[in-house]
Amino acid sequence: MPHEMSWGDVYYSPFLLVIILSVIATWITVVILNKTRLSRLIAYPSMTFLAITVLYTVAIDAYFIQF
Repeated sequence: MPHEMSWGDVYYSPFLLVIILSVIATWITVVILNKTRLSRLIAYPSMTFLAITVLYTVAIDAYFIQF
């Protein structure tokens, strides 16, 4: 059942909120990886960023906000 979220008088899809939260979570994860110097072991950083974003999107959709 599709539903919309609202902020003031603006309605938006829950998918947009999930994407924003997953990108923020990915940025936090990347900062932690950079601080612990684990990012030097990653061969393709941009592909890893996208993969982590997809993982967070699936996790947030499954456990917090369903779209």
